[in-house]
Amino acid sequence: MLRLDGEALKREAAARAGLAAFGDDPFAENFAHFVDALNEDGRLSNQGVELTRAEILSLLRNRLEVRRWHDERPEIAAEAIERPIFLMGLPRSGTTFLHHLFDHDPDLRLLRAWETLRPCPPPSFDPGSVPARIEAAYQFVGQWKEEVVNFDAIHLMDAEGPDECSLILNQAFSQAGFQNYLRVPSFFEWMLRSLDYVRAYAYHKSVLQLLQWRAAPKRWVVKYPNHILAMPEIRRVYPDAVFVVSHRDPVQTLASICDLTHQYRAPRTIENDRGDIGHEMWRFVDKHIERLMAFDDRSVRVLNVDYYRLVADPVREVAAIYEQLGMAMPAAVRAKLGDWTERNPKGKRGQHRYRLEDYGVDLADVNAGFADYRARYAIPMEYE
Repeated sequence: MLRLDGEALKREAAARAGLAAFGDDPFAENFAHFVDALNEDGRLSNQGVELTRAEILSLLRNRLEVRRWHDERPEIAAEAIERPIFLMGLPRSGTTFLHHLFDHDPDLRLLRAWETLRPCPPPSFDPGSVPARIEAAYQFVGQWKEEVVNFDAIHLMDAEGPDECSLILNQAFSQAGFQNYLRVPSFFEWMLRSLDYVRAYAYHKSVLQLLQWRAAPKRWVVKYPNHILAMPEIRRVYPDAVFVVSHRDPVQTLASICDLTHQYRAPRTIENDRGDIGHEMWRFVDKHIERLMAFDDRSVRVLNVDYYRLVADPVREVAAIYEQLGMAMPAAVRAKLGDWTERNPKGKRGQHRYRLEDYGVDLADVNAGFADYRARYAIPMEYE
C-alpha cells in the first residue's frame, strides 16, 4: 500500500512555490499527526493516495504563498477585521443555506470558492489573476461532482459562489472536516485533546486580511459548521465576533453526515465500512454538541437560528437576524432574498436520501444521548 511522506510533500510544495526550502512551520505538529492518521487509519486506495497527495500539495503551497505575501507586505497584518459574523451549527443543519442567503447583501464580504482554493495573489492587488482562478475552481468543483454521487444534492457549492472556511483551516491542518472525506479518527481525537485553535484562527485571520487588502472594507460573514469546536478560541482572535448558530434535529444531522461521509470517502478508500462511519460520526456530532453546550462566555453575542423556521420563511428569519445584529436590511436585499429562495426551493438540485439504520447506530441510544441538547434549544424530532 502506498504511503504519504510528509517531509517529501513539504519539499515539493516549497519547490512549487519557488522556494529553496519550506522553512519554519508553526503547524508542523498538526501536519505530522494528520499524515500519520492517513497512513495508519486512512485505508487509502492508490487513487485515494494520489488525490490526497495533490490536495496536500495545494494546501501547503497556498500557506507558503500567504506567508510570503505577509512577509513582503507587512502592512497586510494591519487590516482590521471588524465585527465578523461567524455562521456555525451542527453539520447538515442549514449553515450553507444560511450562508447563501447572506450573499445577497453587497455590503457584506463572503469568501468565494475560487479564493479559498487559491488565496494568492490578493484579488484587489492582482485582479488580472482572478479569471484563471475562477476557471480552476470550476474544474475543482467539476471533479467533486464526477467523484461523488449526487454531489449537488449533498452540498451546495459553486465556483463563484460563497464558500466555507474549511480550505483556509485545512492549510493549517486544523479542521475537523477532514474526517468527513478521509478516514482519520485518530487525528480527530488528537484535535480534541491538543490542537492549538488560537494559532489556527490567527492564520484564518491572516488570510481574511490578505483577501481584504486594498479593497473597500466590508463586514465579513464566514461560515463553517465546525467553528463550534473552537468558540472560545475564535473569541480570542476575533474579540468582537458574533456567532450565529443554527439548530436542527441532531439525529437527522447525524443520519445525513453519515451518508455524506460514506459518499465522500468512496473515491479514496479501500474499505468504506458503514458501521465504522456510523460510530465515528456519532462521536463527531456528539463532540460538537458537547463543545456548544459548554460554551458560556456571556460577553459574546450568540444568535440562535431555528432550522425549521429558516426553511419555512428564509426572508423573515434573515431579516430577524439582521435586526438582532443591529443592521438594517435594505429593501433591495429583501427583494433579492425573496427572488433567490423562490428560484432555489429545497430539493431543486436533487434529493439526498439516507437511513441512519444503515450505519449500525441504535436510534434509541442516539435520541437519549441528544436529549439535553434538544431540550435546551427546543428542537423538534425530525428523523423518523
